[in-house]
Amino acid sequence: MTHCSSAPLSLSELKEIIAAEGIIVHFQQILSTRNHSVIGCEGLIRGLSPDGRILPPLPLFDVARRHGLTLELDRLCREKVLSSFSKLLDSKKNYLLFLNLETSFLSSETVGSGYFLDQVLRNGIPPANVVIEFVESRTADTGALMRFVNAYSECGFNIALDDVGAGHSNFDRISLLRPDIIKVDRSIISGIAADYFKQEIFRSLANLSQSIGSLILAEGVETREEALCCIEHGADLFQGYYFARPHNRTCLVSDEAEQKLTDVASDYKIRCIEMVKARRLQNKLYQKAARSVIRRLEGKPPEAFEGALSEAMSQFDFIDALYIVNDEGVQQTDTVMKGAVNRSINPLFQAAKKYEDLSYKEYYFQLINTDLKRYTTDHYISFATGNLCITLSHLFQGSNGHCYILCMDFLAGDRSI
Repeated sequence: MTHCSSAPLSLSELKEIIAAEGIIVHFQQILSTRNHSVIGCEGLIRGLSPDGRILPPLPLFDVARRHGLTLELDRLCREKVLSSFSKLLDSKKNYLLFLNLETSFLSSETVGSGYFLDQVLRNGIPPANVVIEFVESRTADTGALMRFVNAYSECGFNIALDDVGAGHSNFDRISLLRPDIIKVDRSIISGIAADYFKQEIFRSLANLSQSIGSLILAEGVETREEALCCIEHGADLFQGYYFARPHNRTCLVSDEAEQKLTDVASDYKIRCIEMVKARRLQNKLYQKAARSVIRRLEGKPPEAFEGALSEAMSQFDFIDALYIVNDEGVQQTDTVMKGAVNRSINPLFQAAKKYEDLSYKEYYFQLINTDLKRYTTDHYISFATGNLCITLSHLFQGSNGHCYILCMDFLAGDRSI
């Protein structure tokens, strides 16, 4: 592939490029995790200078913005991409074209022109085959952006938010635009397999997408590990060098990219089986610990509970905190923590004390007035210790015949388990 020039671009060169329609079009394939196939491609452009240099899009549009040529350049790029895609659509009727639209010029004057719709129809492309990509932070006129999105959605176009999670992302635009697709920026995807926080950001965006009826696209996937991690955390669509590099339309071949996705999906199935096995073993360990603690508590009066918890704490390294709640949700012991005497105190995290009301906690209300005898929460940050933990709550009966709930916070070093 020809390398892009890094030499500065002059205004006269940009004008010559526009006049000569010196725009080169490539496409990068986009794959669906659902059916392990290529569903479309993003149209990408490069400039071709009069002296034959290949120019990346950023300097082209930077010069265009400085000299008021953004709209003219954007329309030319769109026309070139649409024209090339229309030929691709002849053999791939269901292909989607992902097309990044420059939105910095959107205003009340430009929104109602219908120019882009005319371009699409003139090239014989059904609007349903086009995904319009917006970079969420580039548009100053939110009202104009909303009118544009609403108008084109009504015409059948799909809407995508691009580069979500990068720079000054305006997440309120997600609720305003209600996109069909959310594209997670490469800055989140890069190194995600070894970064717990990036994983949780991606998982949160995937959960958000699912809740509002959008698809989540992992953009810029470059390694098998990144692909596997993204599919594990909810990716619906993939784009990136690991699957396919940009090519002109005559060189697009789906087989290799689809096989890579099939292989990643197979790895994911194996990992899921391993996680289920590990979770079962872990749950058995937790249940064994809970039974051991409850044996110490059953038949004892409430005033003896805290001493029994202190004895139990010394036996299990993986327990972070122990405490007991009555059937009204009121804590009956202080929170017994491992190494509490030597623990450095962070004001953010304070262990609940005796007689505090915990009736709003999930591990309490899931047991009261239900047939459940025990309950295990999802992972969360403990307000007692600041550690990532899960809480197992277990009903038992004291010597006074009253029901109590043993609450055990277990350290959770691996979110996947």
